[in-house]
Amino acid sequence: LAESVQSFCAERGLDARRSTLAALALEEMAGNVVAHGFTKDKKNHSADVLAAHKGGELILRIRDDCVPFDPAERLRLTPKDDPAANVGIRMVYGIAKNVEYQNILGLNVLTVRI
Repeated sequence: LAESVQSFCAERGLDARRSTLAALALEEMAGNVVAHGFTKDKKNHSADVLAAHKGGELILRIRDDCVPFDPAERLRLTPKDDPAANVGIRMVYGIAKNVEYQNILGLNVLTVRI
């Protein structure tokens, strides 16, 4: 995924910094889907990823049919005195302009703007 989003950015003339941040964010959040969402039950799951460049904005969207998972809620529940807890989610929120989660018709939809 990281290589794909970096190629996507390069094809659109986006700078290397934004390309790298997008790759990091995508790897972290998609990795969470696979590591946690795909293993919570014994069902088959699917996920799809979309990258878009519109009006100068880089948008990443991950949609999956796993158990609901709101990263903002996870951050709210993270102990403030444990800097290693949910470090990946913290990183994504730190580098993104905006992170939005929705559960629509049983699908998790995470949109990250870099």
